[in-house]
Amino acid sequence: RNNMAGQPDDLLSLDVLSADTIADTVERRFASRQNATWVGEILLTLNPWAPRGSDASADDAVLLEDYTQGATSPHVFAVAAAAHAELAAGKQYIVVSGESGAGKTECAKSVLKFIAQLEEDAPLPALLLATSPLLEAFGNASTGRNHNSSRFGKLIEVHYSSASASAS
Repeated sequence: RNNMAGQPDDLLSLDVLSADTIADTVERRFASRQNATWVGEILLTLNPWAPRGSDASADDAVLLEDYTQGATSPHVFAVAAAAHAELAAGKQYIVVSGESGAGKTECAKSVLKFIAQLEEDAPLPALLLATSPLLEAFGNASTGRNHNSSRFGKLIEVHYSSASASAS
C-alpha cells in the first residue's frame, strides 16, 4: 500500500528491507507530514514535538469518523479500531512505548478517545476520558524535552461485557 505521496504505508512492503531503507522511508514520510508508518501490524510513529494547532479538534472529529468507517492508513485510531473489532475474539492489548517526551500519554489518550467514541451510549466515555488528567497529576516532572513528563508507568484496563463496558 502506498499513500498519495507515493510513500509505502507499510515498511514490510519495501523491496529491500534494511536499516538504511527503513530510515530513509520513515524520514521521507515524516518530511511529508506523515508521522505514522505500519510495520506489519505494529504502528511506528514519530512525535514532532510540535503543537497540533487550533484545528486539532476538527481534524480529530474527521479522523474519528474515517476510522469508525474502516480507514486503514497508519494512525493510532486504526490500532484502536482493530483492537475494538477483535474484542469478541478475546482480550486485546495495546502497548504504547517510547522515550521521555515521545508522546506516549497523548497516544494513549487518542486510543481512549476513539474507544469512547465507539461506545458513546455506555458510561465508558466519561470514565475513560476523566481518568487521564487525574493520572497525569501524579508523578510528573519537568525534563529537557517535556515539562509534564511521567515518572511512572501506566496501565489502563478496559473491561467489556456484552451489555456494558467499565474502566479500571
